[in-house]
Amino acid sequence: MSTAAKKEIVRNWFDAVNAGDEKRILALLTDDFLFKAMARSPHWLIYRWSGQEFAAAPKAMSTLLKTPVVMEIVGMIAEDNEVAVEAQTDAELQNGKRYNNAYHFVFVIRDSKIAEVREYCCSHLVQECFGEFNPNNPAASRGAAT
Repeated sequence: MSTAAKKEIVRNWFDAVNAGDEKRILALLTDDFLFKAMARSPHWLIYRWSGQEFAAAPKAMSTLLKTPVVMEIVGMIAEDNEVAVEAQTDAELQNGKRYNNAYHFVFVIRDSKIAEVREYCCSHLVQECFGEFNPNNPAASRGAAT
């Protein structure tokens, strides 16, 4: 598979995530997909999500937002079976806080699908804006409304 084709798969992932389209997200993932947040703290941010768990997260997060979180690709580099992406977001939360994070993602591509994503971002900003967020039950999240 060409480098350009791998980058296109990743662009399609960003489009699907930004649209909150669970079916499109899942169609891009391998059956054993794993999304890993590479934060070191707080503990609740050290998560490992399956494809189903990840695909549900954008819709759950949208319940806390005034404006949608749109991840913008700043740059991409691809080599072998990995694509590295620098990205950024900017959104306003229902609690009045501004969520403008910077990200680095590493995508592992296998059989023309995404097998793994490792996400690096400012966990302090996530904690400050969202508090403890439970994507399976946004109403139970702590600190997001304060």
